[in-house]
Amino acid sequence: MTTRMKHNNDNDKIHDGSSTITSEIISKFVQGEASLDEWVSVMAAIKKYPWIKKIVDISIKINRSFMKKSILQNPSCSSVCKRYSIHIREIPITRAAANSETNDCVVKCEAFVLSKFGKDSQNKRLYREACRHDWLRKDGTPLYNIGRLLELAQLSVARRFGGTLDDVRGELNGNCSIIVALNANRLANPKSRSVAVCDHAVVVTDINKHEDYVELYDPQSSNPTDRYPTRSFLRAWKPSKNYFVSIIERGVRPYTPHPEYVAHIKLPEDIMLLADMLAENAHEIWAKDRLAEKKKKKAKGKDVNPYDDPFMKPFHELSIQKRRTDYLSALNTIKLLYKLGFKITQDKNAVVKYKPNIRTADGKYIPNPISVDSTELPKEIAE
Repeated sequence: MTTRMKHNNDNDKIHDGSSTITSEIISKFVQGEASLDEWVSVMAAIKKYPWIKKIVDISIKINRSFMKKSILQNPSCSSVCKRYSIHIREIPITRAAANSETNDCVVKCEAFVLSKFGKDSQNKRLYREACRHDWLRKDGTPLYNIGRLLELAQLSVARRFGGTLDDVRGELNGNCSIIVALNANRLANPKSRSVAVCDHAVVVTDINKHEDYVELYDPQSSNPTDRYPTRSFLRAWKPSKNYFVSIIERGVRPYTPHPEYVAHIKLPEDIMLLADMLAENAHEIWAKDRLAEKKKKKAKGKDVNPYDDPFMKPFHELSIQKRRTDYLSALNTIKLLYKLGFKITQDKNAVVKYKPNIRTADGKYIPNPISVDSTELPKEIAE
C-alpha cells in the first residue's frame, strides 16, 4: 500500500496519510522541540521526499546547534539519522545530569539532602555506592537514577516531569527537599544561546514569589546557596521537560499518582493480540509465586492454603471482568513502551517452550508460566 502525499502551497501544509506536517512542525523539529509523533512524521517525510530534506538542510545551516542536539531515533529512519550525523537521544528520562569534572553533581545534591534529614552524607561513600550500582556513569547520572541513594537511606522519593513553580513550592511547603535537572549554562548565563540540553542537577531550597527569585544549592558553586531570577531558573529548567525529584521521610507524603496516559496510542493489530498472552502469562506467574510462598510459610510453621484465594484458578476460568483487567494492564504496558520510543519486533528464530496450565486429579490448579530465566536483556532495556 502506498501513501499519497501532497504539498499545498496555500496553507503551507504537507499531508501524509492521517498526519499533517506544517512549517511550524518542521521548525520545531529543527529546534529539537517536536513531539515524538511530530518527529516521526518529519523524519519519514525527509526520508521519502528530497525537497523536504532540502528545507531541513537549509534550516540546519542557519541553526548549526541542531547538529549537537539529541533527538529520538526512529528505527525505520536510521539511515536518515546517519545522513545528518545526529546524536541519538534516548527517552527523555535517560538524559544524564553531569556538569562537573567527575560528573557527580547528582551525588553531591543527594548528599546535601541526606544531611538535611540527618542521614549519612559522606561524599566518598555515596560516590562509591552510586558507581557500584551503575547509577553514576562516566557521562553522568540518568534522570531516572536521581534519588537512588536517597531510597537506599529509606527516604520517600517521587519523580515527575512537567513540573511547575507552584508544584515545587507546594512540595517545599510540605517539608520536602527538591532536586531539579536543568541546563547549567543557561542558569549561569541567562542570555546564553547554547544547546538546550539537560546536563546538571541542583537542589531548590526556596522560591520567593514576592522578590521573584529561586534559591538553589549548586554543587558547582562555592557558596552555600545562590539566588537566581525566576525567569532565568525557568529557562534553565525547561530542557529537562521540567523534571524534578521530591524527597521526604517515608509515611509522610500523601500518595498522588501521576501515570502516563496512553489511551491515544495506537498499536499494530498483532501487537494488541500479544497483550492477551502477556495477561495470561502474568496470571500464571502470580499463581506460581503464591504456591512458592506457601512452601516458605510452611517451613516457618505457618499453614496457608493459596487455593483459598478466589483468583487461584486457570486464566480462562477467571471472570470476564478480571481477565479484562489483566488484559488492559498488559496492553497499557505495551502502549507505554511505544510512548517511550521503543518498538516491539518479532524474532523469527525465537523458541518458546509453552506448557498449558493443568488441573490435577483432585482439582488443584498447577500454573506453568513461560520460563524467561535464561533470557538476558540489554542494560538499556532492563532499565
